[in-house]
Order: sequence, then structure tokens, then C-alpha cells
Amino acid sequence: MKSFYSIITIALTLLLQSQTGFGQHRISGFVKDSISQEVLVGAHVIDSTRMKVVATDNNGYFSINAGASSIVNVSFVGYKTARISPNAIGDTLTNVFLSPSNEIGEVVVRHTKRLTHGISTLSNLELQQIPSLGAKPDVMKALQFLPGIQSQNEGTSNILVRGGNPGENLYLFDNVAVIYVNHLGGFFSVFNPDIINNINVYKGGFPASYGGKLSSIIDIAQRQGNVNHIKGSYSIGLTDASFAVEGPTPLKNTTFIVTGRKTFVDGLFALGTYLSEGNDFVMAYGFHDVNGKFTWRPDQRNALSLNLYQGDDYHNYWQRDKSTMGSQKLRLSTTWGNWLLSARWNRVHNQSLYSTQSLSYVRYRLKNGQNYINTDPNDKIDFNSKFVSSVQDISYKWDLKAQVMSNWNLNFGLNTSALRYSPNSIYISSNPNLTSEPAINAFESAVYAENEWEIARILNLKLGARAVHYGTNKYNAFRIEPRANLDIALSSSHSLNIGYMKTNQFSHLLFTQGSIMSNEVWVPADKSISPASTEQISGGWRGIFGNGMFDAEVSGFYKTLTSLSTYAEGYTSLMGDSNWRDKIESGGKGEAYGAEFFLRKTQGKWTGFAGYTWSKAYRSYNGINQGVEYVFEFDRPHSLSLSISRKLNQSLTLSASWVYQSGLPFTPVIGRQLIPSLYDLGEDDPFYYEAFIYGDKNSARMRSYHRLDLALNYTRYTRNGNKAQWTLAVYNAYNRKNPFSYVYTHDMSIGYKVPSPVYNGRKTYDSFSLYQASFFPISPTVSYKVFFGEPKPEGFVKRGKRGIMRKLLFH
Repeated sequence: MKSFYSIITIALTLLLQSQTGFGQHRISGFVKDSISQEVLVGAHVIDSTRMKVVATDNNGYFSINAGASSIVNVSFVGYKTARISPNAIGDTLTNVFLSPSNEIGEVVVRHTKRLTHGISTLSNLELQQIPSLGAKPDVMKALQFLPGIQSQNEGTSNILVRGGNPGENLYLFDNVAVIYVNHLGGFFSVFNPDIINNINVYKGGFPASYGGKLSSIIDIAQRQGNVNHIKGSYSIGLTDASFAVEGPTPLKNTTFIVTGRKTFVDGLFALGTYLSEGNDFVMAYGFHDVNGKFTWRPDQRNALSLNLYQGDDYHNYWQRDKSTMGSQKLRLSTTWGNWLLSARWNRVHNQSLYSTQSLSYVRYRLKNGQNYINTDPNDKIDFNSKFVSSVQDISYKWDLKAQVMSNWNLNFGLNTSALRYSPNSIYISSNPNLTSEPAINAFESAVYAENEWEIARILNLKLGARAVHYGTNKYNAFRIEPRANLDIALSSSHSLNIGYMKTNQFSHLLFTQGSIMSNEVWVPADKSISPASTEQISGGWRGIFGNGMFDAEVSGFYKTLTSLSTYAEGYTSLMGDSNWRDKIESGGKGEAYGAEFFLRKTQGKWTGFAGYTWSKAYRSYNGINQGVEYVFEFDRPHSLSLSISRKLNQSLTLSASWVYQSGLPFTPVIGRQLIPSLYDLGEDDPFYYEAFIYGDKNSARMRSYHRLDLALNYTRYTRNGNKAQWTLAVYNAYNRKNPFSYVYTHDMSIGYKVPSPVYNGRKTYDSFSLYQASFFPISPTVSYKVFFGEPKPEGFVKRGKRGIMRKLLFH
């Protein structure tokens, strides 16, 4: 295997080194923060003479072919622009360090950005400025403000992209796929913002290197840690506490970063339910997650990193029947979460060839347990049951980027995954003969190649394909996934784009809508459950104006989906027996189309962005709605979002966000009928139940959803000179009662009620009404965060026995 890699890389090196044109230099390297030496993802390297622009990737790496007399500028929002000379550097690897600045750099570059299409970017700074529930940044909720991305329901972090469902998004954490991405059924995301460098979201036009999901790629780059000194932070909010520590290790050229988060409401839940008068149960819920990354740079060309993530949610319920003097005990427990371990090697072979190899292990599991004990001598019972659903993924990836000629880039590579699915493992003590289907082993492998040509400085053409093989011991599938994108430069500040992609997904997510506890179950494709696939055509315009202050984009898309799977009608879980395939409806079709608008302001006193989406989405299954096409459960035709931020002074920053979405569809009740009871009560007249008669599926809509969030960040310094930040946030500032769900019932004052029984032939019905369930009223929250290990602020001195900090004013 080692000789195989050596032959390929040596051959490519010899080929590529011969392609540099006369009088040109191939400049490659990394763009970094001059203070922390953290890589800057998405920085722009501009050959101002030839008007050529490239952007740094998730590792901060760039490669550009520049003329010997060219002026090359390197820029990044919030940093001073740097200038490098190709003649002075030559064909060598270089590090470009940018200094932070709150002012616009002195160097004015007319072409300041590479106008990419089909990809939305969210920096760590923007993430920190968006108000959220709990007064702490949330990655998934921040993404919901981008056009084409919508929330599943009130308060949740699940996202829906261009008419897709939550299971059709690929979440990459430093290029490793994460299977489960939410806490508390979607109210919090698993990604700790303290470790995030940058987020890229692909909604269409996937590069050939990505596959395996239908709707989007969320590519999250982690930070590497400060190389100069130990620093970090700790914070506390109303629901959880978190910390982050980073810095160099005693080993030469190594850094680390570790973050953690833990709820502290677990004990409060338990204590509150225990002390409540009349309660005979105790309930507790909590979650935790830990991230860690270790990076070693043995030399300028190589970097090796190790990553760890572990996170779990746990919900427990204990009941003790006081009336029987404690003879009966019941415990229900649910645990779900991820493990992730990965190793990664980045190598710059030469100025024209860069590669990344990674090996990873990821496991997601959902576990439900029940234990009931009755110690009464006359009625002894000891009952246990356990349900486990899990997915395990061991993957290897090898990605290469080559600059073949000055106008030709080639990306290619391979990846393979050994997957192990256990959708429905059941144990019931009262039925020991019940057997679960053995775990299903699957292999998914792919090779890809993508060419990128720059033609006459006007056209940028990407043509690629991805060949995928998926197989189990009883099923095999082979798919070719073509990809094509064409950018047309109208000027240095405006461009058009059109793209096409096809991709497949070889596993299906089944989930119960509205459940706080996770009921997410992954099932693999096989003979009876075909792989899902999609084709998408997209296009649009993007422009930069106002001297780079404004960035605008208008785009449209149309996509079809085939071989979709969901729960069959009447089922919301696979638990209960081993025949789980009978509870799945497969062979579904979908259609989605829409238009999106996005405007971002990056300079000035006020910064922020606005987005609007108009879209429609439909589904059809042979066994659902009598095979007639219906509106998708998460279809929201109109979605509008605004996010703004204003730095009032050096200490205060005000942020606000507002979102509007059309109401979700639901199925209305159009009448009632009598259903005879299955039990013989010995009465002269039969006993009946009334049942609702429903209209067309998803033919009505809930009230529209809209909400205003506010946040005020106050930064100060502690007595020891550490920066501290108070965040006061108000969720749903004008207390909008947004619908979470609708329910038809007779009397909401006593809770949800089934349709009323009808006795002795009574022909009258109790009246019923449509009620709205709403959560999350106006919710003020506060958090406090302290940063340590950073340089002391200029003008501050520590005086007095109590260590009071005083500020010296200089003029």
C-alpha cells in the first residue's frame, strides 16, 4: 500500500512540476492569523494584475499561478490586507500572516472575492452574533437564517434544505461524517461553537468529492489551537456550563484544543419532580459533549491531527407506587448519542499537489430500557425490556488537489466505508424466544475526479463524476453521479452560474416528528428498500457592489427525488417486534423547486444579512394518501430572515434577528362517524366510539410562524485583567404564540382527549374544536463567559490589595 501511494505521488509530482509556464511562479501555502497562527478558512488570494482569485480551503491552504511581475494580495474580513511578491518568493511554500484590524486595509483591491455559487458561508464571528435560545450561539439554529434552509419546528435545530428532510444532510466535522447532530430532540446542536473555525453549506452543485446524502453538505472546519500560549474560556448559562482550553503542548510543533459542555438541570429536574406534592415519580434529563483535537506539524509541508468527539443525551424516569408500600418499582430510560475518533494527515507534496488522508470511526446508538419489579409475595413480577438501534461507520478517505496547468485544476480521490446497521435489536424478558434480525454489514466505496478549467478569464467550468458501489451480503448497487458547474464572469464583480448534479443515499432516516427524545433510526438500503436518489438543476447570479460592502445572490433550483422511504401509515416506531421492514413505506417520489435571495453587508457600523426563499415541495407513496401526491409535511412556501449587528462602543454590541415562515401543512378533520366497540359490555344497546373523518392529506396550513430575537453583549475586564462577556438574550421578544402542533379535541382544559364515547345509542356528539399547542413564549436568558490566557488589555494596571483594575486613558 505504501509503495502504491509513493508511485502515484512521485508520478504526479514529475508531471505537475513540468507544467509551470515561462515567466510564471506557482505560489502555494497557508494563510494564518498573525497572533494565534490559526489558519484562516476562506481567505482570498488575488493576482490583481491578471484578475485571478483563489480562496483558502478548510486547512487554510491555497495555490495560485501568478506572473513574475504580478501583485498578489491576501485579504480576509476583519484583517489587514497583506501583499506578497512572486519574484521574492519564487516556487516555494509560504505562510502568509494577516494581522487583525477593525478598519479597512490601506490596500484597495478591485477584485476582492472569488464569486462562488451554491455555497453559503458562516464565519465564527457571524455565528457568535446571532441571538439564540439560552444566550449561547447554536450552529444549527444559525444555519436556519440562510436562504433555502428552514427549521423543522419551533425551537428545533433540525434543518430542512430545499425541500428535503432532516436525514438528507451530510454533516462533516473536519471531513468526518457525524451521524447524530442534536441534543434534546433538536433544541440544541452537538457542535460546540468554541471549536469551530468556519462553516460551508452546499445546497446544490455538490463537488464530486462529496456524496452519500441528497439535500446538503454542511462542512464544519475545526480550529487547531493557539501555538503561542495556553488560553481558553469558561461560561455558564441558565441550562448548561461549558469550557474551552487550547495552546501548545510540551512536544515541539504541537497544539491542542479541548471543549466540553454539560447541563446542570439534571438534578433540578429530579429534585423538582420528587418534591412535587402528589407525585410518585422522579424524572431527569441531561446531556453532555466533549471535543478534542491534537495537531502536530513536523515541518512546513506536513500536519497530522487526532480528533475526538463524544456526546450523549439521557432521559430517566423512576416511579414508585406509594400505595403498595414500595412493593412496585418502575424505571424507564433512554440514551442516545455519538462517538467519533479520527486521524488525519495533510501533506503539501509540492507547489502543485496537496493531499489529505483520514481514517475515522463513528458510532451512533439509541437505547431504550424498561424495568418493572413487583415484590408482593402474591404477585411477584420482574420484567425487563431493551431496544437498541445503532449505526457504526469505519471510513478511510484520500483526497488530492492538483494544479495541472495555470488554468486547469484537478481534484480526485477515493473513500471507503465499512458500515454496520442494527435498526431493531429487541430483548423482552417475558418473551425470551423473540429474536432480532442480525446486524447488517454494508460497504460503500467511491472514487471521484473533478476538472476545473478557467477559459479566457470569463468562463470557469467544472466537470466531474463520482462512481459509487454499495453492497451487503444480499444486495449490490453501482451508481454513477455526474456533476457539472459553469460560472460566467460578467465583470470582476458580477457572475452567472448554472449547475447540475446527481447523487444517491444508501441509508434512510426514520424519525418521529415532535418527539423530545430521539427516535431517530437509520435503516440500510436492500432489495426491499432501494437507495434514494436525486437530480438537481440550479442557477443564479451573484454580485459584489458598494466597494465590497455588499454581497448579493439570487438563485433558483429544481430537483426530483426517487426511492424515498418513511414510516408506513399508522407507525411511528420500529419497536415491538422483529418485522421492522413491514413498518416502512418505500418507493416514494418527491419534487421541489424554488427561488432564493440573499444580501450580506460586511462593512460599516451595521453588519448582517437578509434572506428570502420561495419554494414548493411534494411527496407521493403508493401506500400513503391512496397514492395521490400531497404537500410535503415540512413545506413552507415563504421564508424570510433578517440578522443585524451593531457595535455601539468598545464594550457593547447589539444583535437582532427576525424570521418569518409560512405555516406547516396539516390534515384537517371534515366530519365524524360512529365506530362500534370491540368489547361486549352486556348492554342491550351496542357501545360506540366516535371517530374523526379526515380530509385530504396536508390540505390545510397552520398559522404562520414569526419571531424576533434580541441580544446584548457587554464586554468588560475582571480584576485579574481577563476579558469577560455578559450576554443578555430575549427569545421571541414580542411573545408570539407560534404553533408547534394542532389537535382536535373536545376540551383542552383537561388535556388531550380522545373522541368521546357514545352510550346506549345516544345520537348526539360533544362539540369539538381545533386547538393550537404553543411552546417558547418570550424567554429572557443570560450567560456569562470569561476568557483567560489572553494578553492583558493595554492601559490596565493591577493595584491595591483587592486587585482592582483601573483603566488609564491616553490621548
